[in-house]
Amino acid sequence: MGARMTAALLASVVLVAMSGGVVAAKDEAWVPPGLSDEERQEWKGGKPPGWTQGAKRGWRGKDCPPGLAKKGKCSKQETAAAATDTQKTLEKQVAEGIERLKKWGREKMKLSPAVVDAMLIGFEGAARSGVPVATAEQTVMATAEKGIGASGIEVITRALAYGATHGGSLADLEAFVRQGLARGVAADALALGVYRQAVEARK
Repeated sequence: MGARMTAALLASVVLVAMSGGVVAAKDEAWVPPGLSDEERQEWKGGKPPGWTQGAKRGWRGKDCPPGLAKKGKCSKQETAAAATDTQKTLEKQVAEGIERLKKWGREKMKLSPAVVDAMLIGFEGAARSGVPVATAEQTVMATAEKGIGASGIEVITRALAYGATHGGSLADLEAFVRQGLARGVAADALALGVYRQAVEARK
């Protein structure tokens, strides 16, 4: 996506944030394409849902994101897939990232347990969905540094994961998030902008 279009989209997201996060009536029913029926139902009033509901349970040791599992797109031979060198490398990078984030969030930043949990779940989900580990890690740290709460971290990382699994430019999406955070855009509005940018990039 071109810089001009990105800037225009970010400007519209800023306007949404300044108006209290309320999306115009014509946008209330907008839902990004490619979601399952269950995922579509999680969207309320044009606002993206959080990564998870209730207790944070991660992926329970599975190699496939919950969203893809719901759609039946996961391999039935997860054990065999986990044995590949690529998968082993990702597992190691994710595990190391989780440990770094735990130390950063708990010891250095003294963040609440809820925010740390959201960082870890959001990071893992985004990384396993195709977002580069470094990008996912930097994003959750940047959101926490801006004082964004657990639910905000979840919606932003879920939006990035959507972009990764639906062919969006991760470099553009990362830049979009970074610019939005710098401007103080609300998490819901920023996540919605990420979804829209990912969809526009595929047209």
